[in-house]
Amino acid sequence: MKKIIDKKSLGVNVKKQRQMQQITVEKLSEKTGISTSHIKNIESASTSPSAEALVHIANALGVSLDVLLEDSLTGEAGRQARMGEYAMLMDDCTEDELRIATRTMETLLRELRKCREKQKDER
Repeated sequence: MKKIIDKKSLGVNVKKQRQMQQITVEKLSEKTGISTSHIKNIESASTSPSAEALVHIANALGVSLDVLLEDSLTGEAGRQARMGEYAMLMDDCTEDELRIATRTMETLLRELRKCREKQKDER
């Protein structure tokens, strides 16, 4: 059976979420009942967590599984995971920051779409 979970991205996402919340590996270990060495191995992509361990980690970090697995999800599930990540990034923004972020995203998307059209025309 083909492996579909991107272990490296999963590890990066676990570590990123843990660090964003200023939680040490030791504290995450206490909250989950998972050994510190296993958490470090998950974060470094040396091992894959069981589904049960992954749920414990997600619960301890207060995030949904799709946040941790977003790079392994495809189609609409992957799209929804990324949209959730964007929402989390904007969660503590002020109104001014949201306005600036929205304008920046609009400009970025406009330029990306121009590039996409240009590439299509060149083919």
